[in-house]
Amino acid sequence: MNIKYYFLIISICLLSSCSSRDKQAVSIIEKSIEAHGGQLAWEELQSISMVREIWLFDESGELETNSVQENEFRIKPYLEAKMSWEKDGISHRVVFDGQKTQYWMGSNDIQNEGFLAAKKRDIDAAYYVLTKPFDLLEKEKHLTYEGKNELPGGLVMETVKVIDGDPSDPDVDVWWYYFHPKSFEIFAYKVKTADHYSLVYNHAWDRSLGVLMPAQRESFRVDSAGNHLYRRALYAYGMYKK
Repeated sequence: MNIKYYFLIISICLLSSCSSRDKQAVSIIEKSIEAHGGQLAWEELQSISMVREIWLFDESGELETNSVQENEFRIKPYLEAKMSWEKDGISHRVVFDGQKTQYWMGSNDIQNEGFLAAKKRDIDAAYYVLTKPFDLLEKEKHLTYEGKNELPGGLVMETVKVIDGDPSDPDVDVWWYYFHPKSFEIFAYKVKTADHYSLVYNHAWDRSLGVLMPAQRESFRVDSAGNHLYRRALYAYGMYKK
């Protein structure tokens, strides 16, 4: 193959169909970042601390658990995290120091590796939803604009599908972010995990850190089309500080 022709094909591929980010998706995310406070304000944050209250419900609507957690995330120069709460009069504390995870139940230092891995996933999940939309343009995420879609209740939102991983992997999580068509704030997001779909609504925001942080969220188990099956969780966030 002629070398000039080869490089022409590569260039066209990179600029068009081979791109994993379509322009409309990028444009909406850029507008959302500005609506949530701007990339500069996000990058200036060194740490985030807050209190998070969680209510979990079963399929019948009965309350399973209620807990109040203190969450601390040190962002720079690398992620460190602490989560602490009390259950049945016993204190629980999980710490990630950037390399390893430790967990204490009362004065007992839990060493089970599978248990510690699960607690690290809890930390990752709690932090992951705080970083949106600011990190949606980072790394090699696959971004697809899916037009305006109607959510339960008749609200129509701009929709961007995000895959943070190998799209050919059947176990990779798939996310859909629903942006308000005028404000471009994240109204809701849907996620497909290994065994279920969840749809989470942002009901209120906290602006005390200079960027939008969640104040109230409500999560539903849904089918693949986004239809509500049952309410799974309520989240209330408060007392944000750097």
